[in-house]
Amino acid sequence: MAEIRPFAPSKDRTPRYTVKEVSELTGLSAYTIRYYENSGLIPSVDRTDGNIRMFSEYALSWLRLVHCLRATGLPIDQVRHYIRMCEQGDSTIPERAEMIFRQEESLRRQLESLQQQFEVLKYKKEYYKRLLEGRGQDSCNPAARQKAEPDIVPELAL
Repeated sequence: MAEIRPFAPSKDRTPRYTVKEVSELTGLSAYTIRYYENSGLIPSVDRTDGNIRMFSEYALSWLRLVHCLRATGLPIDQVRHYIRMCEQGDSTIPERAEMIFRQEESLRRQLESLQQQFEVLKYKKEYYKRLLEGRGQDSCNPAARQKAEPDIVPELAL
């Protein structure tokens, strides 16, 4: 079975990209890139004599990882802790693994919640399509004063 790699890490530490170029490569805003770097989340970002940040492929690998961890909801302080543990070496592997395992579980719960919300929206979309096609009456309209409870959402374990 092939290894899943969402992005290829690089060991190339040759400084070559400005913040603007990194923004174009990654789709991240220059503000976000600077914020991550200022927060100490991207190891090995070089500076020119004019103090311009220069990113290597290695630094880009870190930036992509940091952005991924943030996108999963991991707070900045925990991302920073994770980066520091990586820099400390293999002795921190158990703690790093535990952090990733916990974040994966948190993300799984978020996905389940989003799936339930998506199902409600799909249900409501079909409900309104039927109404727009003239098939049925609006059972969600309180002015209709129906005796039965309206069928507002599908039966989900919310």
